[in-house]
Amino acid sequence: GAAAAMTELIGIVPDCAWENVASFAAPSDCYNIALASKRFFRPVSISSDAPERRGGQKPRRKSKRLKSAGGAPPLLLATRMLRVSLEHNLERVLEHSRSGITLESLKKLGELPEGSAVIAGSTMVQACLGVLWGKEGKKTYNDGRSDVDIFCSAKAAPAVRSWLVENSDCMFVGLRDSYVSLASSKLLYSVDTNIHHVEHWGSISENLVKEDNYSYGKEEESPPPVGDAKNTEYYKKVVGYGKQCQSRYIDWKFKNGLHFTELGIDQNKAYDVKPKSGGDLPFDFHGDGNIDLVVGRLKDKSGDKKIAPSDLLSDFDLEICKCSFDGKKFHIADPHNTFSGKTQMEPKRRAVVSSYAAHFSPPANKYLSGAEASTHTSAVIRKVRVDVRSTPFYGLLDLA
Repeated sequence: GAAAAMTELIGIVPDCAWENVASFAAPSDCYNIALASKRFFRPVSISSDAPERRGGQKPRRKSKRLKSAGGAPPLLLATRMLRVSLEHNLERVLEHSRSGITLESLKKLGELPEGSAVIAGSTMVQACLGVLWGKEGKKTYNDGRSDVDIFCSAKAAPAVRSWLVENSDCMFVGLRDSYVSLASSKLLYSVDTNIHHVEHWGSISENLVKEDNYSYGKEEESPPPVGDAKNTEYYKKVVGYGKQCQSRYIDWKFKNGLHFTELGIDQNKAYDVKPKSGGDLPFDFHGDGNIDLVVGRLKDKSGDKKIAPSDLLSDFDLEICKCSFDGKKFHIADPHNTFSGKTQMEPKRRAVVSSYAAHFSPPANKYLSGAEASTHTSAVIRKVRVDVRSTPFYGLLDLA
């Protein structure tokens, strides 16, 4: 029958051909086809006459069974296909972001000690779904260039900053102080977190020439012939700024913009924005960028547990946003839903949002004073508290 013919067809296609198919397919397609046959749950076979891979990369040389490092069980074809597809789609998303980070530079991040840093958020969501947001003329925030979110431990932060500068085309452009601000609507979901602060980074090449008529103090400079933005006067200048940014910018921001005793945000010197020993930290306060470097606390609020990047991802409301890549391994949260373009929401927050939506009604007067708006919202929240008896949200709400 047709099923038997399909099974036979799947079985005679060599592994190297399936890898080539995966390099052009969305991860969701690779996931679904792997579920169609046991054939994909056998160890990978690599023949010596495997065709050249996409992008001009040479195939691995002959090995009847490809084993993963450390004597672990052989790598399954389904796993290999997903890896190939995820890498190619992540490469495409990073190129589209014009952030200065490439797939090859990201793999260098994997050379840091395990648990140092991961890339997650919208970049990984696009890679998992095999899509590019803002493509084909669709106007989105930042002209379709997605934020690139990197999460790291406080201990690893200096090495991660040096990776951004030395292995990528990136520079520091300021602190994302709006993540923790008493005037920010994000307060309720940001202060009770393992995040200490968020740094804003951008591409050196993108900042080299200001395209509009407002230079904000930056000198316009043509890209060097070799395309190396680090061989420019602008780069030398911003490296000089970086040597003074801690004393002239960071310390002031931590003290005046990000330091609230009641929120437990401290100014330990371990959080200084610095590269690894001997490294440069190019800095331009007027620069632009779409990279968020999220730096965790040294320990959680109890003081008993050191914070790893995985602990930072646990703060996400949506499961799909917890998908990550550390330069070596991909971690796909809830793969069946993720590769179906679906996600679950953190249960307690979902319950609060659902109840709030059910009880909320727009005020008759659209132009309320601050006190009137607060009264209207508080009336809704009182009803929500009856529906949802217990959630950490209420403690933060009372603090605010």
